[in-house]
Amino acid sequence: MQTATHPAAPSTAPLPGAWGRIDWSPPVPDHFLIPEHHYRMRGDCSFLTPEQRVRLNHLAVRFSCESFVHFERYVIEYLERYPARLGPLPERRVRCFIDEERVHVDAFYAALERLRPELHAGRRLQMHRWSWVDRLLLRLSPSVTFFLLAALFEEMTLYVPVVMDERPEESYPPLHEVMRLHAREERGHVALDERVLAHAAKEQPRWRVGLQVLLMLGVMACVGMQMDRAWKRGVEQFARDEGLTPRQRRALYGKRLSTSDEMGVRSFSKRLASSPLCGAGLLRAVLDRLT
Repeated sequence: MQTATHPAAPSTAPLPGAWGRIDWSPPVPDHFLIPEHHYRMRGDCSFLTPEQRVRLNHLAVRFSCESFVHFERYVIEYLERYPARLGPLPERRVRCFIDEERVHVDAFYAALERLRPELHAGRRLQMHRWSWVDRLLLRLSPSVTFFLLAALFEEMTLYVPVVMDERPEESYPPLHEVMRLHAREERGHVALDERVLAHAAKEQPRWRVGLQVLLMLGVMACVGMQMDRAWKRGVEQFARDEGLTPRQRRALYGKRLSTSDEMGVRSFSKRLASSPLCGAGLLRAVLDRLT
């Protein structure tokens, strides 16, 4: 399979603070890394053996880590390329925001290399590709569109450690700690997103805000298609490795929202109920249909 390095990734400097104290010594287990119920397929996957279910779980975990790397890059590049769109965020806080996101990227690269060093050594991604679509989405996204999208994705990450806490025996300890630390810092990022959105609701005409909210639905659909393509790349390699038939491979294409994703979407929808943004009600109705 074609691999890709991630240009936005920082250098391999030691991780700071609590991130640097993560104990990576436990061997990668031959059981689930995140509780199995966290990932759900749309098709009938009863053809998988118990061992294949474990390996599919490992694939899904690597897909999640790659997705975090990919979409942290969205935030990093947006903050660096379009400072005029950041509204009330002071430069010092923006710099801290970027630095924290770079640490998250480092941590997820470390997790990927720990899980499959032969595939991810040298900070390689196997499933996600940075393309002209990603660059275009960033260029075209005004502040309300982008920070709504960022807030939604960040809200979804908050619940990964919650799911892992439910079944710690099915959770790989170093990965569990990465998810806990990530969620802790993303809570602060959600607060910054909301600050930008509140400023836009106050300073911009309602019609302009409403158009940006509608644009968020289009951007979200494009991002969803990017995610589907990345997942299919992983499934194709998995199917080759496991000797699956074309029909079995297609059954794995239909990946539903994860348990934590659904929890995050519901939580974000509740936040929208009190949002001052024009169009928030429509966005909430669309999100409620996803769960």
